[in-house]
Amino acid sequence: MQLVINSPGTFITQKNECFRLKQKEKVFDVSPLKVESIVISNQAMISTQAVVLALEHNIDVIFLDSFGDPLGRVWFSKMGSTALIRRKQLEAAEKPLGLQLVIDMIGRKMENQIRFLKKLMHARPEKDSLFTNPIKIIEKSLSGLVLEEQDLENARNRLMGLEGISGRAYFQCLSKIMPEKYQFKGRSRRPAKDPYNAVLNYCYGILYSRVEKACILSGLDPYVGFLHTDNYNKKSLVFDLIEPFRIYAEQTSVYLFTGKKMKDKYFDRNEQSVSLNTEGKPVVVEAINKHMEETVRYRRKNVKRRHILQHEAHRMANILLADEGEKRPDWLEIKEV
Repeated sequence: MQLVINSPGTFITQKNECFRLKQKEKVFDVSPLKVESIVISNQAMISTQAVVLALEHNIDVIFLDSFGDPLGRVWFSKMGSTALIRRKQLEAAEKPLGLQLVIDMIGRKMENQIRFLKKLMHARPEKDSLFTNPIKIIEKSLSGLVLEEQDLENARNRLMGLEGISGRAYFQCLSKIMPEKYQFKGRSRRPAKDPYNAVLNYCYGILYSRVEKACILSGLDPYVGFLHTDNYNKKSLVFDLIEPFRIYAEQTSVYLFTGKKMKDKYFDRNEQSVSLNTEGKPVVVEAINKHMEETVRYRRKNVKRRHILQHEAHRMANILLADEGEKRPDWLEIKEV
């Protein structure tokens, strides 16, 4: 499980080879054998003994900022990626293989968007006119995802343009099915300008940390990407690999609002931004963790969503390591229905 610490004043220490969580008079012990990672938001504390216990059990410790984005992490020193995989990543970034991986990731993202909108439409037959045009726009963008240009930079620009077109249509459609007071004018990242984007950004932040961990455990370098290749000191591969998995955060955030689980008291507002407060964050964390624990069909097996990230990261590593001309593993089988 992923141990999420988001209550202000919580102190994590080590006692009898277990993690001990203390908050005021409450004490809770957790065995490290049950923990895959520890996520700590601001205003919580962790002792060096707890950090050492985590490292001894190959458990990474992730620190989030107030927006829910990964700020930093501590992991076992022998878990880094191999030099060979890093070299293959750098080579692929300047070859058609890298762009083909990007096309597959963005394509799966668009397919998930279309599938999700159709599911929402079928649940709202009286509003099907809201979905028809956005679905057509995304389908047109999807059909344009082909590798034609020899110039890789031009190809990247064109792919990002198609991604932007489909994204605008997608989120405009999602806004229209929100409760009226929570409708929004499009994506706003940092800072969020409305409650929906505040929740979505927080879900994305949790997802980023999981994708980064999947990269590290697979021997991939999070900083060497294929689409986001020029972002200095940015986790470019995480930005690439998260694309087909964004649907997990989007489903969670949509269902929270359409299911009337979100309340005005969960948000702090000012003239420039909207953010989740300490009362709202646990609601969102519980929802996305529950979503990630659900079992879905994946490669003819029943698998929890959280495990799919790791499986696909390993498949990417194997694709990169395959010699030219050698049959590469099938890539990306992520379907949300």
